[in-house]
Amino acid sequence: MRVTNSPASRKRRNRMLQAAKGFRLKRSKLYRYASDAVDHGRQYAYRDRRVKKRTFRYLWQARINAAAREAGITYSRFIEGLKAAKCELDRKIIADLAATDAGAFGELVTIAKNALTVKAAAPKVVVDDLVKIEGIGPKINEQLKALGIVTFAQLAATPVAKLKEILATAGGRFKQWDPTTWPEQASLAAKGEWDAFNKLTKELVGGRRV
Repeated sequence: MRVTNSPASRKRRNRMLQAAKGFRLKRSKLYRYASDAVDHGRQYAYRDRRVKKRTFRYLWQARINAAAREAGITYSRFIEGLKAAKCELDRKIIADLAATDAGAFGELVTIAKNALTVKAAAPKVVVDDLVKIEGIGPKINEQLKALGIVTFAQLAATPVAKLKEILATAGGRFKQWDPTTWPEQASLAAKGEWDAFNKLTKELVGGRRV
C-alpha cells in the first residue's frame, strides 16, 4: 500500500493557500499558482524590507544635515561630535528632534561641538601597525592591543618573558610563537631604521632566526 502522507500534505497546501488569501483569480484558489505567487511575494518583501531601511536612513540623514547646517555645523562633524560625547540616540530619534523640537536639537548641537573641542585638545594616541613585526599576526596584534601595547616603542620596552606570558595566557594556539626577536624588531621600527629592519626580517621565519 502506497503511503501518501496526505494529512501533512493537505496541511502544507492549506497553509500556502492561506498565505495567498486576497490574491486575485487562480493565485488564491489553486495551489500551483498560489505557491508561485507567494514565493514571488516573499522575495519582493525580503528585498523591500531592506530598501525601506535604506530609504528611511537617507531621509533621516537629510533632515539632520539640514538642521545641523542651520546651526553652523556639518552632518559629519555633528555625528562625530555625538559619538565623541557617547550619545546613544540613533538617527531616527535625532531626525525627529530636528523636525519637531528645535530646542532639543540645539542642545545636541551644543553637546557635539563641546565634545569636538575636547577631542581636538586631547593628545593624539599614536598606534603603530604591529603586524609589520615578523611573527605577529592579526590575532596576536589584538591580544597586545588589549593589554595597551599599541606602538613599536612599547613593544620594544616589553621584556621577552612578559611577551611569552601574554602568549601563554592567550591560549594554546599562541604558545607555538617565539617572541624573542619582537623587541629587537620593534626597536628598529620605532627608530625608523627601516633598512636594518627589513634586513633583519628577511633573516627570520615566524619571528625566529634560522
